[in-house]
Amino acid sequence: MAVLTGSATIRFGVADKGDDLEQSTFGSAREEGGIEIQATAGDVFVIPAGIAHKTYAAEPAAPFAFLTPGDGHSINVQDPRGSLAEIEFSGFTMIGAYPAGGEWNFAKGGEDIGHFDDVWSVDKPVRDPILGEAEEGLRGLWQ
Repeated sequence: MAVLTGSATIRFGVADKGDDLEQSTFGSAREEGGIEIQATAGDVFVIPAGIAHKTYAAEPAAPFAFLTPGDGHSINVQDPRGSLAEIEFSGFTMIGAYPAGGEWNFAKGGEDIGHFDDVWSVDKPVRDPILGEAEEGLRGLWQ
């Protein structure tokens, strides 16, 4: 996940306990714990499989929107690079991706309880998203 423009708070490691955005971010449906990081343009996060994460308090504020064609799980176009090159950024902009061959999955409400090995046993990526095949990146750190 990379921050392209703006800034926001990202909370890692805890889930929402309700569907009300305000309550799950700041109120009674907010699960305690996790860590919060102020993310700004240029920051890159590699998030292990199974780690909950939530972005909020984005600046400059703008309505949520997908910037690419598709359902938010993939870019459904013939030329992804061309599609990305045409995007005009405004507000807080972040992009995420999965390793080649990886499969997007979203568990809500503890569906993975008892099946954590399935979640955490993802294959080691062929390339680090920033350092490529360098052993200093994920290729060397992922055991």
